[in-house]
Amino acid sequence: MTSNRSDKVADLLKKEISLIITNEIKDIRLQNINITAVKVSDDIGIATVFYTVIGESIHKKESKIDEKILKKFSGMVRSNLSKKIKIRRVPKIKFRFDESIEYSENIEKLLKNLK
Repeated sequence: MTSNRSDKVADLLKKEISLIITNEIKDIRLQNINITAVKVSDDIGIATVFYTVIGESIHKKESKIDEKILKKFSGMVRSNLSKKIKIRRVPKIKFRFDESIEYSENIEKLLKNLK
């Protein structure tokens, strides 16, 4: 039952965080950030927000600076969330680079090499 609630909260957070980053944070360094997924702990205390960078290298080492920038803005994002969504406690926001795209790209290369 709890996971169903946390899944609903994760979906809501993904939508709202994307809107906040796109429309409310006016930092040019964040204009190419794409929120790919949000995982919320069962107690809804922590939300891990996975992101990629659009239009640039999708490799982690080149996008690491974006994680530092996003960490700086996590308090602002959380504050904006508290004004937009009606839940008892807005979770702490942690940003993580989404490595699944890089992983799938590597798998695709391996499959092409097999041909």
